[in-house]
Amino acid sequence: MIQTRLSQSIHTVGLDRESWNALAAGSETNTIFQTHEWMSSWEKVFGDQCEPWFISVTKSAGVVGVAPLMVKKGILGQRRVMFLGEGKADYSDFLTVGDRLKVLEAICNALFVVRERWDVIELNNIPAESSTVELVRAICQRTGYHILAREQFRCPTLLISGHEDEAHKIFNKAGLRRRQNYFERNGPLAFKDLTGAAVIPYLDGFFEQHVARWVGSNSPSLFLKERNRIFYRDLAVSMADKGWLLFSAVEFNGQPLSLHYGFDYNGALLWYKPSFDVSYAKHSPGLVLLRHLIGYAIEKQRREFDFTVGDEPFKSRFTNSMRKTVSLKIFQDSGRFLMECSKQKMLSIVKGLS
Repeated sequence: MIQTRLSQSIHTVGLDRESWNALAAGSETNTIFQTHEWMSSWEKVFGDQCEPWFISVTKSAGVVGVAPLMVKKGILGQRRVMFLGEGKADYSDFLTVGDRLKVLEAICNALFVVRERWDVIELNNIPAESSTVELVRAICQRTGYHILAREQFRCPTLLISGHEDEAHKIFNKAGLRRRQNYFERNGPLAFKDLTGAAVIPYLDGFFEQHVARWVGSNSPSLFLKERNRIFYRDLAVSMADKGWLLFSAVEFNGQPLSLHYGFDYNGALLWYKPSFDVSYAKHSPGLVLLRHLIGYAIEKQRREFDFTVGDEPFKSRFTNSMRKTVSLKIFQDSGRFLMECSKQKMLSIVKGLS
């Protein structure tokens, strides 16, 4: 018999850290953003800005699914159910093992039972290949809820396993080698890849370099907000014994030239938050860092180097595959649903004209 329970903290779900991570590892979407370390750090730092909802699904053998969610109010007071970590997690999904349809049905039914507590369910950044997209769509259609699915982000990736020759060609591109050669001709260039507690002393410098990189732009650094700095520090501490956080530093003349806060998890290297010294901007220090990370992924025989969400132009030059994420919006009434459909249609028209 399947049962569901709503908890308001990851620590009351009934799974310890290792059991949670085992469930995440057995799920279709198994990225760093589904781990206990990620979720618990996010809840610890940002949990007071929302209402965390963890819907757990249990059978006689134990927990077979978890929906890591939160309720946030929009500008007009609209209550939105979203994946926990929205805005920080590049990939989101439900954690399930076994009969995925039955687990997702149980999660959806638990949400539908408390429909008076939310206005819309907005599930963002689901990998397009996840069965969640079609299964949730079918559940909603069967139960009379309105659902709108749309492509959200493109996610460039450098596939390495089975594409080693192509990966090496990208690593040895003249444009990448030329940038590195410039610095090597003008002073000592060193590369460091750090995990665990060794990362902590570098973080303040990383934050300041990132702030300087984006000053005066239309996208000021997230590290202008102390809460974001606290989150990145807490995440580094929580993952210290796992080796999942990979902090890479390129040093020129003994000083940090470019830095990267990323992840090495489940056979994939993840591009997450880079920075570089703006005084060397015309010599593209970010490309020196990028070449190092591609080389790291090849040397360590990682399955891929995932550039995650966003198809910034530079990524297409160094990747060989394109994934997508999908957003699902679930509405209780046809009025809100039709308004959202009209909004998306208008945005599509505007995008086509731009």
